[in-house]
Amino acid sequence: MTVPALGFGTAGIMGRISRRTGSEALERAHAAGIRHFDTARSYGWGEAEGVVGTVLGKHRREDIRLVTKCGILPVRNSHLLRLAKSTARWALTLAPGLKAQVRRIASSDALQPAQTYDIAELAGSLKTSLAELGVSYIDDLLLHNFSSDRPGLEEVGAWFRELQRAGIIRRFGFSVEGDLLKGLACLSAKELLADAVVQVPVSHQLLSLPSEWRSVRFIAHSPFTFMRQQAEAGNSLVTLAGLLPALGEACRCDALVCSMFGADHLAANVANWKSCSR
Repeated sequence: MTVPALGFGTAGIMGRISRRTGSEALERAHAAGIRHFDTARSYGWGEAEGVVGTVLGKHRREDIRLVTKCGILPVRNSHLLRLAKSTARWALTLAPGLKAQVRRIASSDALQPAQTYDIAELAGSLKTSLAELGVSYIDDLLLHNFSSDRPGLEEVGAWFRELQRAGIIRRFGFSVEGDLLKGLACLSAKELLADAVVQVPVSHQLLSLPSEWRSVRFIAHSPFTFMRQQAEAGNSLVTLAGLLPALGEACRCDALVCSMFGADHLAANVANWKSCSR
């Protein structure tokens, strides 16, 4: 059994998490021994990658695994958008009870990103990611929230392999937010699964994976949502110390990605991870 690495998720940066808070959390994570960092072109309405690049650019590139995603394009950045995000963070700090209203505004059509499998747009997205992250290559480039019924998947797979041959990415993969087994079957049928990595939320499907999918490489995320559901149902997997080895037994899980912006939360998670890895 191999215990997954602990990864740092950056989805909140430049959204609910300010640049300063996000930067401080990234530095703490690196100092604590975390080397797997997960981001995406669409995170923080397109601004999260820049924060990640600024912080991690101070550290040895070869020691860091950078995962980013393409396929979801953020809305165009503007002064109005930056003001709206800053105002929302200020409002939540002063009045946490406004969370529902802020979430409703953030989910409005005007602020929603666009999904695309167009190769030219994906190439532009990757070019921006490389510039924002300040790197010459990406360790894992994922197609963000891939859909099995959307045309163009084979073309994306061919483009991924070209990037891999050119050394621009080390691995390619797909993030699957819906039915895991359906997604795996689709990728396998299109001959895209054998050398790919698949990113998924922690779920019962992942923890009870059929033998035919046990050779697939996974990156898991959202463990705390899963553990909260387990606690509400009276089940046993309610701690990170229990979940990490369970993932190591159930599948080939390279990393478990968590959002850990609080210092105490990060310290507790790192302690659990290190105790499982001994």
